[in-house]
Amino acid sequence: MTCDKKMKPFGALSRLRVISRILIHPRVSLNNVAGFYLPVRLESGSAKVTIGGISKEVKEPKNPELVPVGYLPCNIPQSVLQHLRWLLQKDQLGQDVFLIGPPGPQKRLLALAYLQLTKREAEYVTLTRDTTDTDLKQRREIKGGTSFYHDQSAVRAAVEGRILILEGIEKTERNVLPVLNNLLENREMQLEDGRFLIASHRYDKLLQEHSHGELERMRLVRVDENFRVIALGLPSPPYQGHPLDPPLRSRFQARDVSSLPYKELKFSSYEGQREGGQVN
Repeated sequence: MTCDKKMKPFGALSRLRVISRILIHPRVSLNNVAGFYLPVRLESGSAKVTIGGISKEVKEPKNPELVPVGYLPCNIPQSVLQHLRWLLQKDQLGQDVFLIGPPGPQKRLLALAYLQLTKREAEYVTLTRDTTDTDLKQRREIKGGTSFYHDQSAVRAAVEGRILILEGIEKTERNVLPVLNNLLENREMQLEDGRFLIASHRYDKLLQEHSHGELERMRLVRVDENFRVIALGLPSPPYQGHPLDPPLRSRFQARDVSSLPYKELKFSSYEGQREGGQVN
């Protein structure tokens, strides 16, 4: 008993020292975050974005009309910068992310601001209880008296290397989970027209043994290596919805954005790059 009584103050003191070190040396330096640059300089036709020591080359989009605009202000608050830095880091690592928070547009505005910052093309899907795998894959349409399959947002994002925004992930029904899991984990999807989406590294490996024509006859389609998924959702519980299935939850890197004030994400239209390529 004497030994236990002596150990308790020591354990509490040790925890206080750890907390003090965390507070003295924050994970994100405010000075580094404040000194971020939006396109700093042009090199070989591409710009460079740096936030708090995390850098990414930004290429000109093939379809500028798919890049969100009007979501990035000239003066970005520090709390928003920290979330943008985290998104930039996960994008560089090739990881899909899950922004979780209370009801409201904050999560969507943050995702769209990141897409505008990095000039990434967007595809958007709202998930509801009525969403089926057809809404993610292909729809059969009729044009000129002929029926054909039309690729949906998830397929277009995967093939073209865009960012797919999935809003309402907590509302996903069980019959849609296998399609999402396979797309997130393996970058694979079987389409209704007979084509099969396959991860870029596996496609490139097959390309060493087969020609492009042979792979086309096999109906294999390469998923672009720049394809990313940003999921938006509510914590369930306490909010209404399905708790995330553990296999689906493990596919994402999660970020809590509940502490982000709405007024900081009520972005005005971006006025363009200032002189010197710096946003103050």
